[in-house]
This record gives sequence, structure tokens and C-alpha cells, in this order.
Amino acid sequence: MIRLLLPLVFALPATAQTPRIGAAGAVSGNVSAGAGSSRRALKSGSEVFHKDSVTTDAKGRLQVMLLDQTVFTVGPDSNIVLDEFIYDPFTDTGKVTAQVTKGVFRFVTGKVAGKKPADMKIKIPAGTIGIRGTFGAGSVGANGDTLVGLLGPGSDNNGDERVGGLDIDTGSDSQSLDEPGTGVTVKSDGDVSEPFTLTPEQTAALNAGDSGEGSGGGSGGASSSSGGTGGGDDGDESASASAGQDTARAAESSAETGDLGDASSDLGEDSNTAAQAAAGAAGILDGIATWNDVRTVQSGQAHYYLSGAAGSWNLTTCNSGSCANNSEGSMSFQMNIDFGARTYGGLGSFISGSDSDTTVGSVSASTTIDVASFAALDGSARITDVEGVCSAVIDLINVGGSAAHQASATLNYNTGSTVGSGTVVAPRFDGLIPQ
Repeated sequence: MIRLLLPLVFALPATAQTPRIGAAGAVSGNVSAGAGSSRRALKSGSEVFHKDSVTTDAKGRLQVMLLDQTVFTVGPDSNIVLDEFIYDPFTDTGKVTAQVTKGVFRFVTGKVAGKKPADMKIKIPAGTIGIRGTFGAGSVGANGDTLVGLLGPGSDNNGDERVGGLDIDTGSDSQSLDEPGTGVTVKSDGDVSEPFTLTPEQTAALNAGDSGEGSGGGSGGASSSSGGTGGGDDGDESASASAGQDTARAAESSAETGDLGDASSDLGEDSNTAAQAAAGAAGILDGIATWNDVRTVQSGQAHYYLSGAAGSWNLTTCNSGSCANNSEGSMSFQMNIDFGARTYGGLGSFISGSDSDTTVGSVSASTTIDVASFAALDGSARITDVEGVCSAVIDLINVGGSAAHQASATLNYNTGSTVGSGTVVAPRFDGLIPQ
């Protein structure tokens, strides 16, 4: 009976109670949601509802994670309408439809598209984007012209879809994208260009909603550079790596990061995996995990991910004195975990942080997380790493009976005269970091 009712819940008429279909994370700037004149402000951890029209201002950005693990990242001056969401968590079937009328957006497919790719579509002014299990993006201009790009491979998306791609159809013209790093221009009159290789500038434009580093970033060691006064939105000019899987960015503060973790945990309860259920049955206690807890998950690959967490990494000492402008930097973290092979790290795993101050200019720090085995480790599931002036501590965290459901990552930077630090809590998502 439940299986028959659940898909209908999300198709209720507007006069009934509007159903919750996901949660917001990484909210910064002014972001609102609602229908018509009835709108509400969103913050990290806020619920998102069926038919919500989500709008950001010139400094606004957020991510929306739906119950089937579909993720939309929305950039500044953008609007996205969550037109349709039907999902049966018992069968992973349903429909996902979103409409983007302006601005920058990115998406990672979830379980609905993984089960049946034709059941997820994104509407743009002149047509639709059909999605075959992948990571892509688009930018809708003021005149309705749209740049659409395939940014990541389809093999490591949340929907476990082996072959990924995008099908763009305007009714009068169509094209398909099958190679990561390619794109098309969709004119407002319905004409679609031939596929072309995205330039670095186009890729950066498609990543304008991200304020931190993306998958595959952070190549070894720590770095510090003096770049004048810094200022502005920290890290906004640094685009995510084009082959990343953007599944959950950070919140505005450590408290809101916790909100995002709570929201992700709630969503996980609605669409749990078999591995998580097995861990819960083993009597996993919430809190910092032990390596024995982690080993109760005996198969599967996953990664932890947060990008551009505003206000999460900050300079505390500048040239042996106080920092002048008390700025709020950002932090990014991603790390692989292979439960079957019992390893963590490697293949693009890193922690990075950046901040700026008029005293020392811009400061960036990062450390890579090399692959290592946890097959014989005992005690708390804690990972430590030191690279030059940077040190990192990562704790795996049990949530709701799910072993290693989140990871808390702390990055410290200390040159003796300049000190910075920060912590984020990252949710866990299926599949290794895309390369």
C-alpha cells in the first residue's frame, strides 16, 4: 500500500498541503522560494517543496538536494522552478522536471534518472535537456540564449548510470552531447549549434554558482600568495574543476554546515542504501565512528564532498598580529572511501581553504589525502595528514545508525607568523570522485 501511495504524494493539487521534496544547502546571499507572491527566505537546511520557484540575487547561490539524490546548484541572478517531483524510494522510479528561466545552474543526476533517464528533464527557454545519468550545467542569458555543457562523465553519478550524456531538443532542432567538456548553444529561436569543445571561459561561466574548488582540485602541498587586499566574495572567481561531481556544497557558517548535514541525514533516511541499512542493523551508535563501525559497510564506493563553504576557513593571525578586516574565507573538502577495498583517499581527495586580509593579502592552503588502507586500523575513525605548513584532521561520523555517513574535516595553516583554520562537515554520496 505504501508503494502505491508514495508516488501520488508529490502530485497533490495546490490546495492540499505542499509536499517536501528536498533540502537546501550552501545558501549565501539572498535566496527565496515559493509560488507567486507567497515567498519565504531560504537558508542552509531549509526544506524545499513541490512547485517551489527558487530565486537568487546578485550574490545569491545555493544547492538543492532532492529526495532521490538529484542535486541542483543554482548561481547568482538565477531562477529555477521545481516543476515535478515524483519518487518511490522502494523502486527508485519517478519523475524529475525543473525549469530554468535565467542564470546559471548545474545538476547531478540521482536515482530517478539512474533507473530511467527519460524520467528527468530540464526545461530551458527554447527547449528541453534530456539527461542520461551525468553531471552537466547551463547558463541562460537575458535574451533566452542558453549555453549547455556536459561537464562530467556519466559513470560515477549518484544514479549509478553507466553511460551519460545530454540530449537537447527544441522541437525544431536537436543535438546530443556525449563527451565531457563539450557544449552547445541553444538560441532563443530554437536553433541548436553543433557540439563544440568548451573554452576555459565557458567552463568558468558554467561554474559561476560555485565559490570554491571542485573535484580533482588541490594538487599537493600548501601555498600562500600575497595578492593585495583581496576582498569581494571569497573565492568566487575560482571555478570548480569541470569534471567534478557537485553533490553538496557547504553552508554559510559552521552552524549552517551542521544544518546541511542534518538535512542530508534526513534525506538519507528517505532514500537509504542497503549498505547503510546493514550498518544500522549492526547497532551503530551516532557520533564519531570507529574503524570497526566503518568495516560493517562491506561493499560499495562513495565520497564525501563540500565545496566553497563560505565563512568556514578564516585567518586568525596575520604577520604575528591581528588580522585587519576580519574577513570570512571558504573551505572545500572531498575524499573517496572504498568500503569493499577498505581504503580511503586518493584520486582527487583533498582539503583546501582560502582567505584574504589587507595585512597579508590572499592566502590559500591545501593538502592532498593519499590512498591508504583502513583494513587493520583500530580505535576512532580519524585520519591525520601533515604537508608543509598545513595539517588536516578528518573524523568519520555515524548518523542515524549509518556508519561513516558524514565526515568532519579540519584544515590548519601555520607559518609561524600567519595562522588560519576551519572545519566543515561533509555528507557522503555514492560513487568515487569523478576524474
